[in-house]
Order: sequence, then C-alpha cells, then structure tokens
Amino acid sequence: MAKIKKIYAYEIIDSRGYPTIEGRLILDNGISVTTSIPAGTSRGKTEALELRDNDNSRFDGMGVTRAVSYINDLIGPKLVGVSPLKQQEIDGWLIKADGTKNKSKLGGNTVLTISQLIVKAAADDLKISLFKYINSLYQSIFKSQIPIERLPAPIFNIINGGKHANNNLEFQEFQIIPSSSFSFTEAYRIGVEVYHEVQKVLVYRNSNISVGEEGGFAPDFPTNLDAIEILIETIGQKNLKIGLDVFLGLDIAASHFYKEGRYQIKDKPHPLKSDEYLDFLYKLVTSYPFLVVEDPIHEDNWQDWAAFNLKIPKNIYLVGDDILTTNKQRLERAIREKICTTVLVKPNQIGTITETLEVIDLARKNSFNYIVSHRSGETNDSFIADFAVAVQSDFVKFGASARGERLAKYNRLWQIEREELKK
Repeated sequence: MAKIKKIYAYEIIDSRGYPTIEGRLILDNGISVTTSIPAGTSRGKTEALELRDNDNSRFDGMGVTRAVSYINDLIGPKLVGVSPLKQQEIDGWLIKADGTKNKSKLGGNTVLTISQLIVKAAADDLKISLFKYINSLYQSIFKSQIPIERLPAPIFNIINGGKHANNNLEFQEFQIIPSSSFSFTEAYRIGVEVYHEVQKVLVYRNSNISVGEEGGFAPDFPTNLDAIEILIETIGQKNLKIGLDVFLGLDIAASHFYKEGRYQIKDKPHPLKSDEYLDFLYKLVTSYPFLVVEDPIHEDNWQDWAAFNLKIPKNIYLVGDDILTTNKQRLERAIREKICTTVLVKPNQIGTITETLEVIDLARKNSFNYIVSHRSGETNDSFIADFAVAVQSDFVKFGASARGERLAKYNRLWQIEREELKK
C-alpha cells in the first residue's frame, strides 16, 4: 500500500476574488492529488474558524499564508510515510492537534485541506471513483451501508439577495427545484433553461441582470415577493407546471436582517416582532409551492424555530444552516427540540471529513434529512459533488447553473450519472 511522500499547499484565488488554500498530496507510487477549500460569506457564529492572515498590506487582510505555512511546515512533514487509508486516525490527530471547539488554533480551512487530500489520495490509490470510496469510508467507520441508488436532486439558485448581492432583497436565495422524478440530466436542463428565461424576463422588465456571488441574478425588486412572482412567471413561460414539475425554494438567511429584536424586510412597512414575522412566514410558505425553506429565523432563536417547525406543512423541508453549522452537538439538540427537519451539510463548517460523516450518520439514525452544500466563495474543485452522491444527500445546493466554480460541481454530477453510477 502506498504511503504519503509529500504534502504541500499554496494560495489560489476563489470565486469572490479572495485567497484560499489549494493543497497537493503526492504518494510514494507517484499518484498526485489536489484539492482546494471554499469559504463562506454568510457564516453561522458557531462554525469552524477560517484562518486568515489579517495582514491589511495584502489582499485586504484575507490572505491565508499562515494556514499554508501550517500545512507546509508543521502538518505535512508529520504525515510523510503514513497510509492515506487511515482517514479516521489522521482526522482524529488533526482534531487533537488543534484542541479547540471551532478549529481556532489551526483553522478549519487548514484542517479540511489535509482531510480532503487524504480522501482523494486513498480513492486514487485504490483506483475507484471518489464517491464510491467516500461511501465505503462511511460504511467502514459507522458499520452501516448507504446504497448508492440515485443522484441528489439539484436546488438551483436563480435570484440572489441578502449578503450575496448588492440589491434591495433581504432574502439570500430564491431557488427552483425540479421534481425528483426527473433524472439529473433532465433536472439540469430545466435549471439551465429557467436561468436563461429569467434573464429574458428581467431584460423585458428593464431590471438589473447583474449576478450575485453564487451566480444568481441580482435585480433591484421592491420586495422579496416580487422575486418569487418572477420565478413563477418564468416557470410558466417554459411550459412547466409549478408544484408538479418544478418547486420553489428559499434560503432566507434571517440573521442578516434581524436587528434590535426585529425582522426588517421591505415586504412590510415596519420592523416585525417575532410573532408578526412568524405569521408572515407561515402565510408566505403556504401561499406558494415551496419545497425547501432554509434559515427562516434568527440563528439564536431556538424557541421560534421549534414553533415554526410545528406549524408549517410537513412536506416542506425546514433546513437549518447557520443554527446548526454541520455540528454534531447542535444537531443533537435540534433533533431533541424538534426545531427543523433538515440539516445543511458543509464540510468547511466543521473541518474534517470524519466529523462531517458523523453528522450524516446522526441524521440518518434519526430519520433526519440532509442537504449537501457548496459555499459562496468557491473553487473549481468538485469534491463536494462526489461527497453528496456518496452519502445520498436528499438535495444538493451548488448555486446557479452558471459560472465555472458552480458548473464544476453540476457537471461532475452529470458525469457520474452518464458514466459511473451504474458500474
């Protein structure tokens, strides 16, 4: 079995124009793998710390040379001669070496670079597809099998707002979700066609067609409801049946517009108290064919989350991101207090692949749904697509059906369906 010969890292630029880490691992049999790490713009308070240089003389303080040096000078040399098949042991060593709850010593971006490199190297050394190796890794750690039977259904980000766009919309993502009855090939086609049709509608209405950080359009609509109505209009123009062929989704990211104990949105003439806002939310999600609603409530208000989960229709996936941050302990509390039905899974929120798989395992054992997601600051690495297939995620969130860093993930799913799923 091959052993690690060298690990090293360097800075590259992500989709937002800021540095991130790319790492390379070389085995003693000549196999070489690379991986790069995403970064979030809208981040939950409890997710793993992203180690930045904070040196304002370069890249506005966003450089990652310190994280790179940890890999090149401290971590990489200690892993020379180690088998890449020791994922759980290596991840455990990284967690212990960091020694903090939020990876604040080494940085979640530093740790994840190593963890993903190990996974990729093991898959290449065994000469199997990455998603199949991750699937087998889960089985070996948790003694439970996840049959690979399908591709996750895509959630396409069509219109951006909130922190992801410079416009009037408070809600962060307005999404379409093709029915899971479609193959990925058909769902992808629908996502691409609706995206282009929305652009035509916006041009016809003399609206702004600039795009946000994840590739969705960023028009200056007066209210969030206007964006929803545009999606419904566009879906109809493509001769698709709303609520049958295509559903709607929202990433509300409510913590962004929660200020001084009130929710401030342009859909209402005054800031809303919690009870008023929950009434508004309920009417919203029951008036339109929503399938997925993410982060509708401030991340610290567990009581309102539980109340909303109790009230909304059970066919809606109520998704926790900022409140859960791919954290096993927080997910345990969410399950216990019944605050939502679905956890959003982002490996860089927790730091290692083993910890990410622990969250998946906890969700599965409690019949809890999970959605695997990208970040706003992305690279062309398609690791997350293979990961989503391996754990049979209910859906995937990879952004708009445009921009190379998003399409790298969607195109990898398409390749898996075309060439590998039935092998």
